[in-house]
Amino acid sequence: MSMTGADNPALDPDWESPAAVTLGKRVLEKDASRGYIKASYVAGENFVNRGGRIYGGFLSAMLDGLCGHAVRLTHEKPGTPQVTLELKTSFVGRADKGILVGEGWVRHRGKSIAFAEAELRTEAGDLVAKGSATFKIGA
Repeated sequence: MSMTGADNPALDPDWESPAAVTLGKRVLEKDASRGYIKASYVAGENFVNRGGRIYGGFLSAMLDGLCGHAVRLTHEKPGTPQVTLELKTSFVGRADKGILVGEGWVRHRGKSIAFAEAELRTEAGDLVAKGSATFKIGA
């Protein structure tokens, strides 16, 4: 018995996880041939830490999502499972409330492991955070 995109949302290439929806993710551009994704996120009042800036955990989640989406674009079979094995985040600029724009791309893709990188910027183009991630592909 095969599942369709309606039966299994993971098979729908445009389906976003509840986590991505919470982060206000909106896909702006994607290129499966390059393993590339560009998306925006809405960093609202509920994302602010005690210092009045965006909490680093939310930025890390955005970077993880960008890296994961880039890898997902390279799967031959839609719905192929993947999991983040490692995520490194470098906070390099000020992240305030508002729109953040991110790009993610696959650096290397093997049969069962993929490496991806991502960057988050303010709408003005200032770099806020960079990330790299390793993914296990398949069950």
